[in-house]
Amino acid sequence: TDAVAEKTTAPVTDNLRDLFVDLSKRLVPAVVNIYTTQTVSAGGGANPQSELYRRFFEQFFGEDFDGGQGGGGGPPGLPQGGQGRKATSLGTGFIIDDKEGLILTNYHVIADAEEIKIILTEEDKDREGIDAKVVGGDAEADVAILKIKPDRKLKMAPFGDSDALQVGEWVMAVGNPFGHGHTVTKGIISAKERVVTPISPFSNYLQTDAPINPGNSGGPLINTRGEVIGINTAINAAAQGIGFAIPINYVKRILPELRTKGAVTRGFIGVNIGEISPPLARYLKLPKNTRGVIITEAFEGAPAAKAGLQVYDVIMEINGKRTLDGGQLIGTVSAFTPGTVINVKVLRGGKEKDVKVTVGKRPTRDAMLSQGPGKQTPKGKAAKPAVNVGMAVDEIDPEMRQELGLPKALQGVVVSRVSPNGPAEEAGFERGDVIVEVDQKPTPNVRAFNG
Repeated sequence: TDAVAEKTTAPVTDNLRDLFVDLSKRLVPAVVNIYTTQTVSAGGGANPQSELYRRFFEQFFGEDFDGGQGGGGGPPGLPQGGQGRKATSLGTGFIIDDKEGLILTNYHVIADAEEIKIILTEEDKDREGIDAKVVGGDAEADVAILKIKPDRKLKMAPFGDSDALQVGEWVMAVGNPFGHGHTVTKGIISAKERVVTPISPFSNYLQTDAPINPGNSGGPLINTRGEVIGINTAINAAAQGIGFAIPINYVKRILPELRTKGAVTRGFIGVNIGEISPPLARYLKLPKNTRGVIITEAFEGAPAAKAGLQVYDVIMEINGKRTLDGGQLIGTVSAFTPGTVINVKVLRGGKEKDVKVTVGKRPTRDAMLSQGPGKQTPKGKAAKPAVNVGMAVDEIDPEMRQELGLPKALQGVVVSRVSPNGPAEEAGFERGDVIVEVDQKPTPNVRAFNG
């Protein structure tokens, strides 16, 4: 029996070995190591956007994550970090245009870099590296394009189709972990369309168990046909075997604009949305197993309101694609070019309705990012907790309105405290939520809310 088992399994093992050996030989030459330097003030004062990236990526790479690009030193010729003056970081990229010398990587790899050096091969590790400049970058998608003037013929990594991937498929990751140079790891696609909001709300990530370590950021995730199907981005430091990659089909959509304009313009319909909780479903008398996201606010003058979308509409599909959660909705809408007319299928009053919406241009988040994370709910005199709902609310004064970034026309009360294990907590209310209606009656102030 053992002999039979050995004969039947050995060819499979040999095939896998040959597969990954072949993939490595073909794709590793298209992968580059990226080293950057930037000035870091010993007394703080770091760029707020970079600080956001550092904090967000520490959730995935751990506290040793260095500046969002991995740890370790750099190659000879680059000044090493010291005394809070110069910091050297590293990452990975891959060549997408051999004639133009274009390299694709993560935005956080090169964010705020004053100098970028590219190491093409292992044999070049002892050299200074080739200077690179940024052609385009998108912080919110975490994608950047670099350009070099190569001193040799380049090897290009072809794109695949990430939408065609199936859970369980073999994949290979190539990167520069901890500055050790080209390293290959393998695994499978564990899941698709994962929402990793701290990194980006615009890309429904691929999840893989292929090891992705600090320094691998920006490297390719490759299928068994030797095609790039994702950009390795992050791992979860608290859980081994959980890594994320940006689907290459999403990158394909924004790549032309990044190359020509250096930035990305995103679609926007102008709604606030929420998940459908069981209490909300009961209150709105939604059919069982209703899937979608519910509109909690349609901004006045924005595309959704102009098209007739309303509060309490449940968005079920956009152009025939299901919208199962908020992250998926944001990613879908943002991928449309402003001016595109899309079909939004909603559930309203128990009936399905198709609404044509002309996509607008999404406002920039620069102002929000510059405020940094951890913004606190403004202080104020809170109303006494309503015993029947288990939360306290407060009036929205001008200072609070400005701090929360609320429209002037929005009238409501802000949740200042949620009682543990109470009805409000069970329903999903959080501190800082703004309540505009109760039982479809406006709540412009605390008295109206308690009434």
